[in-house]
Amino acid sequence: MQTSKASKQQATAEAEFALLQEVRRQDAPSRVQLARRLSLAPSTVGVYVDRLIGEGYLREGRKIQAASGRPATVVELNPEAGEFIGVDFDARLIAATKVDFSQKVRQHSQRGVQTSDTAREVLASIEAAIGELASPARLLGIGVAVPGTVDSERGIARHYAHIPGWQDVPLVKELSRRFRVPVYLENNIRSFALAEQWFGERPAVRNFVCLGIRSGIGAGVFIDGQLHRGSDGLAGEIGSWPCETPSAREPHRIDTLENVASVRAILERLSNETRRGRATKLVAKRGRVALEEMLQAARAEDPFTLECLSDAAAAVGRVIAQFSLLLNPERVVIAGPLAELREAFLEPLSQAVDRYAVPQHARKPEIVAASFVDYGGAIGAAALAVHHWNPR
Repeated sequence: MQTSKASKQQATAEAEFALLQEVRRQDAPSRVQLARRLSLAPSTVGVYVDRLIGEGYLREGRKIQAASGRPATVVELNPEAGEFIGVDFDARLIAATKVDFSQKVRQHSQRGVQTSDTAREVLASIEAAIGELASPARLLGIGVAVPGTVDSERGIARHYAHIPGWQDVPLVKELSRRFRVPVYLENNIRSFALAEQWFGERPAVRNFVCLGIRSGIGAGVFIDGQLHRGSDGLAGEIGSWPCETPSAREPHRIDTLENVASVRAILERLSNETRRGRATKLVAKRGRVALEEMLQAARAEDPFTLECLSDAAAAVGRVIAQFSLLLNPERVVIAGPLAELREAFLEPLSQAVDRYAVPQHARKPEIVAASFVDYGGAIGAAALAVHHWNPR
């Protein structure tokens, strides 16, 4: 008898979870529309909806005129039902976002990461960023967009080369113990891709690649409307993709994409050449060119800065051409600070795709800047927590 009761409770929980997901996918559906989409009897859907309204997760909205009969009342998510926090970080920055139950963004926060920060210090900063935004009584879940490789099933951040000691960090265990809510991990570039698919300013497409160019380089791949993670969760780890170095002193030397075209690599090249006396508007303060200075120099059309960006764009463009041959994506989204540089980076990138693409075998994808600059990964991570959360 108890087994039968438990099975019924499990079936009810699964049905209510599916119903909530359907409400998230549709724009204010009616009970009848939900019944059709879920292949359930309208009376059964009515029971589930009424229970979820009673528990505060749903609410009744406006009335819509049906083709015949009485107007139907739409069902919508109750934004006051709770909140979710999403965090995205790399070796430069921690970005956190709070969204309400209806996935509306309510608040952002940022904090810097120092080059000397250890894994333990970065984890403490992540906890502080979450604590700054979270209302403990309302917090329902946390999503974390993790750089490098991640084991989402076990909740472990496996490896990230640009934070000292970032190796097999048990993020889910640490954060769930601290905040007492479910915690979900995803690679940060995949989180950018999720943000584009669910919240982007352009209509969603079923096949696209999100290329994240920050301290490292990675790809989030959607195939037939589904995020592709690969058999070991390593899909999109393209930072080690072989490519030729742009250095005139070492022509045709093979290096990795990350060492040639990441923001970190570009800043390192700019810093080294500036210290050597290269003619440029840049100034290497304390021996380093800062990101904001590089962006300003690019907008001011500093020739050396444009040369470095063009070389990086050529390397990334070649990879996009190869992606086009392999996956035939409709769109490639560029995420990260370089996406702000339309003329200095995106245009030479598009031209490089033209050079390397094979028109007979591949259609050039639409190449666009990400809809979000600093908070795309955090928004995607928050949405990940929202879509995994179960009322039971």
